[in-house]
Order: sequence, then C-alpha cells, then structure tokens
Amino acid sequence: MSAKFELPQNPSPMELNQSLSICSNNIARLSDLCAQYKADTAIKQTALKRAMAKALVKYSGEKNSTLTKAMAEVDADVIAAQDEVDTANALYLVSQAEMDGYDAQFIALRKIVEIRKMEIHGGIG
Repeated sequence: MSAKFELPQNPSPMELNQSLSICSNNIARLSDLCAQYKADTAIKQTALKRAMAKALVKYSGEKNSTLTKAMAEVDADVIAAQDEVDTANALYLVSQAEMDGYDAQFIALRKIVEIRKMEIHGGIG
C-alpha cells in the first residue's frame, strides 16, 4: 500500500503542516483505492453467483438437492470464482484498514497542532 508514516519527535510547525499534508494525501489516495477494491469485490461476487448458478444447473440431475449443492460448491469454476472474491475482499479490507490508520493519525496531528497553537498563544504552560 504505502510507506510507513512517522511523525518527527517534537515536530516544528512546518513539519506538522507537512505531516498533515502527507496524511491527507494518503487518505485521499487510499479512499480512491478502497472504492476501486470495493467495486472489484462486488463484480467478483456477481461472477461467483453466476458460476454457482451454472454449476447448480450442471449438477441438477443429482439424486437430491443437498448433493446438487455440494457438487456445485466443489465445481472448479465456482472454486476459482470464490478465490477471486476472497482475494478482492482481502485487498479491500487491507486498504480500508490502512486508510483508517491514516485517518486516526490525521486526527491526532490536528490535535497536536491545536495544542501547539495554544502553547504559542499562552494558553498552556
């Protein structure tokens, strides 16, 4: 996804502004990626449903519905489609978690900036 972000120890106002900019840019980029991954997951889930429907028709001659469903679930096309869904979903979840991490960092940075403003203007200390 993206490089690890670290805030300098005792950051200057310029470093804080730069860090806020880095975080907001990464949030925007990750937001776009999350949307793409979410859409890709939905497309692959539709493909899985279609593969399952085809497999259910393919095995509909089996003796009972339980066997038909079991045969469909182990069909090569259904397994491949499920693997695609799992991969797409994993990418989506990882990108979402990374975006949430940057969002938390951004909130913390804004709080640090507010504290620094209060220190500079004599509000703390």
